[in-house]
Amino acid sequence: MKFFIDTGIFSDHLNVKRADEISLLEKTKSLFDGCYTSVINASEIFSECSGKRAILKAKTAFEDIGILGIPFRYSLKTGEVMKVIKKKEQVTL
Repeated sequence: MKFFIDTGIFSDHLNVKRADEISLLEKTKSLFDGCYTSVINASEIFSECSGKRAILKAKTAFEDIGILGIPFRYSLKTGEVMKVIKKKEQVTL
């Protein structure tokens, strides 16, 4: 069975505080034969990353996950564009 993973599950995984805590993402990967998400969801995650360490952690979260839509490598750049947009929105609000 295949499963589509939404942004919230990745966010939850990246915010797990205890090393012994199993995230919903890890549980999902272990239960389903194929897991997928969209390039938009990946971009949302990368837009929240602040620094190289956070980006590396996010990249690791997407291991063994199929990315639907435009090629995955573009989600990194799309995430950067989303950060710029968010900063501009905060300035104008």
